[in-house]
Amino acid sequence: MNSTILQKLVAMGRGPAVVVMALLLVMIPGDSQAAQPAFEHANKMLSVWDMTQARQAIDEVAEEDDSWPQLDYLEGRYAFYTGDYETALEYMERAVERESHPSWQQYRDIIEATIEVTTDYERHVSPSGNFEIYVEANSRDEILVPYALEALEKAYDELGDELGYRPEETVRVEIYPRESVLAQVSLLTEDNIRTSGTIALCQYNRLMITSPRAVLRGYSWVDTLIHEYVHLLINQRSVENVPIWMHEGLAKFLERRWRGEGQERIEASSEHLLKKRLEADDLIPFEAMHPSMAMLPSQQDAAVAFAQVFTTMEYLRQELGEGAFATLLDAVDEGYEAREAYARVLGTDWDRFEQFEWRNYLHRRSSPDLPDDEGDIYEGHVVFEDEAAEKGNELAELDTPEAREHLQLGQMFQVRERYGAAAVQYNKARDIIGDENPLLQTRTAKTLTLSGQPEQAVEALQTVKELYPSYVATWLELGRAHLAYGNYHEARRALREAARINPFNPEIHEKLARAADELGEREELQQARRAAELVQ
Repeated sequence: MNSTILQKLVAMGRGPAVVVMALLLVMIPGDSQAAQPAFEHANKMLSVWDMTQARQAIDEVAEEDDSWPQLDYLEGRYAFYTGDYETALEYMERAVERESHPSWQQYRDIIEATIEVTTDYERHVSPSGNFEIYVEANSRDEILVPYALEALEKAYDELGDELGYRPEETVRVEIYPRESVLAQVSLLTEDNIRTSGTIALCQYNRLMITSPRAVLRGYSWVDTLIHEYVHLLINQRSVENVPIWMHEGLAKFLERRWRGEGQERIEASSEHLLKKRLEADDLIPFEAMHPSMAMLPSQQDAAVAFAQVFTTMEYLRQELGEGAFATLLDAVDEGYEAREAYARVLGTDWDRFEQFEWRNYLHRRSSPDLPDDEGDIYEGHVVFEDEAAEKGNELAELDTPEAREHLQLGQMFQVRERYGAAAVQYNKARDIIGDENPLLQTRTAKTLTLSGQPEQAVEALQTVKELYPSYVATWLELGRAHLAYGNYHEARRALREAARINPFNPEIHEKLARAADELGEREELQQARRAAELVQ
């Protein structure tokens, strides 16, 4: 007897975030007519991570036929999804021994790999008990925990209000040191990860994220974590009816909601790419986003796809206001197909929306006019640590040789503490490429701060701060400049933002400690000192 199990695999990359929804066909060998309905219900509840209902359904299967091999399979999935990996492996191995099937073997292999990866992980629980984070014991990744818990706790309330749903069970988070580990414990391959820039997942009833130390200049890992949390909320709230494009549109739009109202944004580079694709009539069809944005052919395609789905939710929110997304999900829950549900809450039909209303909206949206591909250098493209030699030279990527030469000269003068000469060279570069290049502006700001002009340094960073908010050097230089003229609140804010991108630079924490000390924040002072020690 056959049964189809829908397993949602939600994945996200830096800038690009990815939802994978795969249909795993599970052949049900043997026959147990009485237990079959309970089995199918248990499978469904496991697939949507409703662990309370899943437990009840599994118990019903056991009451009908406690010798059925499928019971071991269900118990194995349940234990895996609740974080009891050793028990999960025992059940799944017994299931495979009794009735071998490829999908069961796949579960067994992933459970085994997860045990191998997480054996030495330590558990950190949020004060509310809503979240638990697992990281390698005695590793530098411990510095991620307070930043992650802060955002998750805020997201619990903000997104709970936004979507009308809060998880009843503790949410499990695992942080992996490298992207290869993420591939090891998921259904994504390393090639999927590197092609699409996918470095986080919401899968198996937990959030799975790669440490920013795996990425050359870090990435917006805190917002990425919340992006995955949005996926978990949607998956649990709306069962299995939300398609990739809607899942990702909501997650992308809401990934910064923990910061407060009105904080949604997409990267300037993605805005620029979307504008170019729109002009060329080369948008990515919504159907092409299935089964996963991780399967799109490039990071650029993934960035465009995420920009597209972001704008669908931006449009919906502007049209309907507060409660728009809960209303949308309610319509899906009522049984309407996703596109019909979306159009219905807008009072239109999908074809009219997609072909006219949405495209007209895209043409009206303002977007930054960046040099072609420049945004990818500074924000839109994930460069892993082992690619540093090939892709990590920002200066080499600058298309204008004359500006590049002035930047090189400026850096040489700056290192020799000849700040006036350095400023001259940076000004010459600015005359050529303008004041929107983050590499130039951060170097200019550093020179201004070191030469006793911190207020001018802050001013020099205002444009690139808005255009490239994931460029970590901007926040470090802002923190340095604000410290230099005693603006400790702003210094702390900028340095904390730097830590939410790449916290493995000890200077960030050393300066955070100074700001906290000046502000009399003793707990934060101790946290910053501990972080500085960890990353030395």
